[in-house]
Amino acid sequence: MYDTIKLLHLVAGIVWMGGMTFMLLALRPAALEVLEPPVRARLMGAVWRRFFNLVLGAIVVLLFTGSHLYTSAFRAAKAATGTGSVPLGWNLMFGIGVAMVLVFGHIYFAGFRKFKRALAASELPVAAQAAAQINRLVILNFVLGWLAIAAVRLVH
Repeated sequence: MYDTIKLLHLVAGIVWMGGMTFMLLALRPAALEVLEPPVRARLMGAVWRRFFNLVLGAIVVLLFTGSHLYTSAFRAAKAATGTGSVPLGWNLMFGIGVAMVLVFGHIYFAGFRKFKRALAASELPVAAQAAAQINRLVILNFVLGWLAIAAVRLVH
């Protein structure tokens, strides 16, 4: 059961990190290069709608599996040593993960909502401003995601 939960945790992280990698390093630069602003805005809106739904699902899986893995490790440490503790890297990953969820909440409930409203009203400058904000926050989450991965692998 532990291995299955760990695999689900890893897959959810890959979905989120992989999606950000594709969006930041392939899709957005290509869209900026070849698409006119109105078409680019509609494309990004459609992509974000689909991707953000995947991220919401990934967050649910990450929170459930991460909580299970964390509490299992804590209980095992407590049973073995009398004191419950987990590696520092796990604590760092947990804190960074919470920060990522909060950043995503702002992306989804503020930036993306503003983008969708502006796009529906054909206010392209407002949509472009919201898209730029979304991009900056996705970059932040991308960096945080790599820091979480580094923390759990390198900090013991």
